[in-house]
Amino acid sequence: MPPLGLAYVASVLKQAGHSPEILDLDVTRKRVDFTTYDLVGISALTPTYPNALTIAQACARKGVPVAMGGYHPTFMDGEALGTGWVNYVVRGEGEYILLDLLDYLGGKKPIERVAGISYRRKGEVKRNAAALPVHDLDSIPLPARELLEMEKYNATLNESRMTSVITSRGCPFNCHFCSSSRFGGKKWRSRSAESVLDELGRLKEDYSYRAVNFIDDNFTLNPKRTIEICEGMIEKKLGMSWLALSRPETIVKHEPMVERMAEAGAYMVFLGMESGSEETLRGYHKTVGTDQFYKAVKMLSQYNIKTWASFMIGALNETRDMIVKTLNFARKLNPHAVQFSILTPYPGTDLFEKVRGRLLTRNWKIFDGTHPIFKPDNISEKELRPLLRAAYSSFYIRPAKLCKEFELAVRNRRLLKTLARGFFRGLRMNLFLQSG
Repeated sequence: MPPLGLAYVASVLKQAGHSPEILDLDVTRKRVDFTTYDLVGISALTPTYPNALTIAQACARKGVPVAMGGYHPTFMDGEALGTGWVNYVVRGEGEYILLDLLDYLGGKKPIERVAGISYRRKGEVKRNAAALPVHDLDSIPLPARELLEMEKYNATLNESRMTSVITSRGCPFNCHFCSSSRFGGKKWRSRSAESVLDELGRLKEDYSYRAVNFIDDNFTLNPKRTIEICEGMIEKKLGMSWLALSRPETIVKHEPMVERMAEAGAYMVFLGMESGSEETLRGYHKTVGTDQFYKAVKMLSQYNIKTWASFMIGALNETRDMIVKTLNFARKLNPHAVQFSILTPYPGTDLFEKVRGRLLTRNWKIFDGTHPIFKPDNISEKELRPLLRAAYSSFYIRPAKLCKEFELAVRNRRLLKTLARGFFRGLRMNLFLQSG
């Protein structure tokens, strides 16, 4: 899906009279002459940060200034600046920070008045005061998708071409393994239903999209607004399938919202459940128990909305038995899809600070949720990757699941090959988990 963060930055710069361009290396390998630009801005997550540095180094060799933003540089600004290839780090939401930085580069204001940036002076890292997040999200122009090669984004949902939309920012929950609350603030800010519906209409009319992924941290935090958006989608007859992130307790407490979601085309809801072990959930400071997970999946199913459940293994206090309990719980819960990952301490999280002294690596490329990054107290890190493989095999490679997925697999050769390769391994894992 398209990089909406960059597209939002570009829309603000265009509105101010600048001429930005966007290069998305996920969909193109076009060579670029960086010397034709006044500034190169690079966005980086933790696992993409090493590649971002490669681009920054290429720019530095040509004498082109670099501003780096995104989650990883925001929380590791000293590291980025210390490479000598990054001139400025944009911390947090970058649209208006970068605009102010361009004013500084154009001689319109002193650097000390550019809130939200970090830079080096005389060998020391200087961090200007944090920039205040934009409160009125409707005031930000829609992302500049016209600067992207939209035809190259081929994600699908419910057999329809899908793109992404952001309708809110910030998260009040501050989970100890997530940095969203620190990046976008604990105050949840939302766009109006009218603004969201306008964007959906444009996506359908201008790009022929029939499916949308609402990538907010929590699309349903305000059930009243969710219902307003759904009613607008119904009234305008958008006919879109869509996916959104929510929380189990929100689903359980707001059945009228779920009903409207279904009527408006909701195809799937992503729920971060994290664990099937109550003890592990307490370690994550979660206040919701597994009983709510069952209720949420059941309610969504009643309205023909699929559930995509997310689980993590490898918590500090987890034992092998607790992990096996989570794997068995996922099978019993039986959502339409699951995501398993190894607990990863990303910079900017409370977890990162807690385990900083026991990190096994700082190879940022493998901070991807599939590698052990720190040593838990009660299990060997070498056991985690086999358990991760067991999680997926035991969930997907079983007769009940295979029957449901057979029709899809016939249409998808890659999936069919994966199922065939993992079938017998899945049977072995099933026996292991049941005995565990």
